[in-house]
Amino acid sequence: MKLTILGSGGATTIPRPGCSCKICAEARVMGTPYTRTSAAMYIPEIRALFDTPQEIDFQLNREGISDIDYIFYSHWHPDHTLGMRIVEKMYKFWLGMFVRGDKPAKNVKICALAKVMDDLKSKYGSFLEFYKKLGLIEMIELKDRSPFEIRGYRITPFKVTGIYVVSTAFLIHCGKKKVVYAPCDVKPFPKDIQLKDSDLLILGEVFPEGPLKEGITIPEDSELRKELFSMEEALELTRSLGAKTIVITHIEEEWGKSYGDYKTIEKEYQKDNVYFAYDGMEIHL
Repeated sequence: MKLTILGSGGATTIPRPGCSCKICAEARVMGTPYTRTSAAMYIPEIRALFDTPQEIDFQLNREGISDIDYIFYSHWHPDHTLGMRIVEKMYKFWLGMFVRGDKPAKNVKICALAKVMDDLKSKYGSFLEFYKKLGLIEMIELKDRSPFEIRGYRITPFKVTGIYVVSTAFLIHCGKKKVVYAPCDVKPFPKDIQLKDSDLLILGEVFPEGPLKEGITIPEDSELRKELFSMEEALELTRSLGAKTIVITHIEEEWGKSYGDYKTIEKEYQKDNVYFAYDGMEIHL
């Protein structure tokens, strides 16, 4: 199994537009992996994309990815969906359509849990209907905890009812390999024996303790702690699931830490097999 982390950042990219802080200034000079675009992942063997952030076309070009068959949406939030125009950019050729009467080069399958699909339709219904009418997409509702089969892969969505939004944790099976991809808004984490004993947990929205950007710390009674995972909570979750390794993604600019800082933190948690995702990270299992 091969996975590519297309984007490892959070709701705000690194560098943040207009920001002159040390982390953003460094990223402008150093480039990847110091820069971070919003969270997305790709499985090349089945040409499956997980979420379409606004930077998705840049991400695909950077990694040399030229084809998509499936898009799995975790939830509707803008940093995960605003790049849905990628189906039009990749597969609709207007001259061909109007001059030769060509049909779209690809009909991409848009896959999401029923509630997530409802959210997508309520926010982007006109776009989705437009793309459906053009023949660019087919919308497939996934069933909670029911596997969706694609050429030797089983992708099982687990519904997460968070504080503000319904989101999804995905269990990805291929042969004997097992990955849990849970990029955003997955607290409280679903409890199911199927999620146990994975080779890898990819978990989003984990904040480092201590001072963050501008010296701000998250108070113990903050609403943010109900939505996000602390490092200790992430480790506890990893242990409770029996996951061999954890890769932390959806890393926010407001945490105020650079790629180099995260490499240092990795050394602190070496015995726990903790790694921090970066844009372009390839994972082979």
